[in-house]
Amino acid sequence: MSSIPTYHVLALSGGGYRGLYTATVLTELEAALGRPIASHFDLICGTSAGGMLALGLAAEIPAIELKALFEQQGSRIFGSRSLLRRLLGFWLTAKHSSMGLQEVLSERFQKTAIGELKHRVLVPAVNYSTGRGQFFKTPHHPSFELDHRMKIVDVALATAAAPVYFPLARNDRGVFADGGLVGNAPGLFGLHEVNTFLAPDQNAEIRVLAIGTMTIGATVRGGASLDRGFGKWRGGLFDLVISAQESSVDYMLRQSLGHNYFQIDDQATPDQSKDVKSLDRVSIGATNTLKDRGVHAAQRALGDPLFQPFRAHRAGAPTFYHGPNKNASEAAC
Repeated sequence: MSSIPTYHVLALSGGGYRGLYTATVLTELEAALGRPIASHFDLICGTSAGGMLALGLAAEIPAIELKALFEQQGSRIFGSRSLLRRLLGFWLTAKHSSMGLQEVLSERFQKTAIGELKHRVLVPAVNYSTGRGQFFKTPHHPSFELDHRMKIVDVALATAAAPVYFPLARNDRGVFADGGLVGNAPGLFGLHEVNTFLAPDQNAEIRVLAIGTMTIGATVRGGASLDRGFGKWRGGLFDLVISAQESSVDYMLRQSLGHNYFQIDDQATPDQSKDVKSLDRVSIGATNTLKDRGVHAAQRALGDPLFQPFRAHRAGAPTFYHGPNKNASEAAC
């Protein structure tokens, strides 16, 4: 009797500095598992801050180092505000320069390319040159011939170019905006990727572990003005987009996968929401809240019976068809 093929997907949401919550969860899980967490997943998907984490995990950078990247370099990433940017705010320029983010990414990833990663990844962005979603991937299918040449830094900048927070990102493939515009919670993309490219017509068992960023449900107060121009929307418009996506994707994955879907996330208390409401707020309060809640969330997950299949799974060695880690020919597909 042949066993049903099993694929596990790790999906990491975007959320700016709130990615420290995700990184803390990953650090605690990895410590408990005693091995790189990427070895438990057949595909790692990540958007924006989650995309940076996904790329780091796929390079087998310890999660504790990725956590330190947020905690120690957060002020560099979200602190690149010249006097002109402070004066103009959201009106004519992005709130932050991307220089700090680019420097932090370059120092950590240097010139490493997607094709050098050790595990399969999928990182969403929006190609503003074509007006379409774009999904950067390792060469785990014969048709994925171009992305493996891209530098990790360029992919990370593309997926993290949050409207009004950071400038658009340009690279050799075009001009890009934040992946949160097309899929802030990338679990559905991971499910589709397995069904379409990794295990087509195999009736595979697919499990998705999604880790959020304490996303605050963007809402309007009862007495607020309903007639809103950009001056009132500002960053709230992007926050609303990712908040609505998070809840929709969570609902659909629960309906599609049942117990094969497991989400790790938290709702901030009213007091804590003041610390973590903004995507770019780097403060002692935000740092403590994100870390404290992340540790507790990981402990809760480790004790949940529905998490145990993720703990037990060992991903097989990925097949790559192009690039420096090529280990298969197109004819083998």
